[in-house]
Amino acid sequence: MELNELLKELDTNLVIRKIEKSDKTLYLYCDIDCMIVKCKYCGTESHSVHSKYTRTISDLPIQNYQVKLIITVPKFFCTNEKCSHKTFAYPIPFADKNSLRTNRLDDYIYQIGMKSSSLDAEKQISGSHVSVSNNTILRIIKKKQSLSSIMR
Repeated sequence: MELNELLKELDTNLVIRKIEKSDKTLYLYCDIDCMIVKCKYCGTESHSVHSKYTRTISDLPIQNYQVKLIITVPKFFCTNEKCSHKTFAYPIPFADKNSLRTNRLDDYIYQIGMKSSSLDAEKQISGSHVSVSNNTILRIIKKKQSLSSIMR
């Protein structure tokens, strides 16, 4: 299976532009291949790109490599004059806003963190080529538990 196909599981609009290997890290430079996006505030479709920014998100490791997705994310103009927002960014469906990790990496860290102490989990996770501190493990556990209590 090709890497592009694997990334399509995260987002069908994600396309790898370049791959770099450095020590134990695999950098996947990606673009968003999407021409029309709905404004997340009012739902109006837009195809007018305002600008682009770069977002770096860690993902699950591949073999013995940490994986960093370096994504060029487009921002769009909202064409609805009544919308309170003039621009909006392409919504990244596989990572929370401002998150440095994909949701599936957070799930992986959560599953291991729930089975052992945060210090033991840090050692185990670091052994699988993911850089994470014991404090981050605790934050992920607290976040997921508070979300699940809200859902009840």
